[in-house]
Amino acid sequence: MSDNSGFTQVVGGLIALLVTISVGALVFWEISDNFEGGSAEANESMAEVDDMATTVFDLLPIVALVVVASIVIGIVVKMGGE
Repeated sequence: MSDNSGFTQVVGGLIALLVTISVGALVFWEISDNFEGGSAEANESMAEVDDMATTVFDLLPIVALVVVASIVIGIVVKMGGE
């Protein structure tokens, strides 16, 4: 008899990861758009933060793909060992 509870937990964790990425990006951009800098330095810092956030949020789906790939590799290795 096979126990699939681990597989269910992994899929739930992956879905939680993707939802967290999506919600985090939405919240950041909503908050970021509402800040007004009082000086040129503040505006420059906010622009740098927005650029960095854009880079990070573009790379986070790649992290999700790596997690999915590791899950698939784990499943394949387990099937090959039986």
